[in-house]
Amino acid sequence: MKCSSPRNKKAAARGINLFGAFTLACVGGCFAVACCVSAFADSLQTSSTLSQAQLGAAFVFNFAKFTEWPSQAFSDSAAPLTVCFLGAEEVRSAFQEISAGKAVNGRPVLVRDVKSAGEVLDCRVVYMDSANSALFSGVLKNARQRCGLVIGTSDDFLARGGIIKLLVENNRMRFDVNIGAAGRAKIRLSSKLLALARSVVDLPDPAGN
Repeated sequence: MKCSSPRNKKAAARGINLFGAFTLACVGGCFAVACCVSAFADSLQTSSTLSQAQLGAAFVFNFAKFTEWPSQAFSDSAAPLTVCFLGAEEVRSAFQEISAGKAVNGRPVLVRDVKSAGEVLDCRVVYMDSANSALFSGVLKNARQRCGLVIGTSDDFLARGGIIKLLVENNRMRFDVNIGAAGRAKIRLSSKLLALARSVVDLPDPAGN
């Protein structure tokens, strides 16, 4: 198919509670998706107890919520949304806590730790840290073949073909988007999400395809 310590535990619990409060706010009162996303981002940034890993994990979860995959990206309507982490153990651990028992667009979330480019073929979301940049070309090729949303943090992440780059700017977590790469992966990012990005660019495929 193509297409931790007691203090850390307390912080993690705070992050989960904050996520739950965000969800309730969206269900109960927000009149637009943009309002929900913006409120969530602002509430995360003002929580001094959340680590950078927890912030990153929460943003990854919400990127998935505001991403649309083609139907052929899944084997059937009940197939899980598989979120894979290449490195980034702290982000993966935080993501597992945040996503436990939750669904993304009606699909259960399956979290996997992957070690190589070949393991991302079944991943709809791939988060990779800069330490694994040597594997990037293979990860991107395989993820794009299976409609994968590839997220990373390295400075040249978008130029090399990544879709969303997470970064910290002025003590706030921000993100940039390469919509050209998203289109090549046949996935659609919500316009409401794009409106909150620091920048949205349409970069050519570095492989020339």
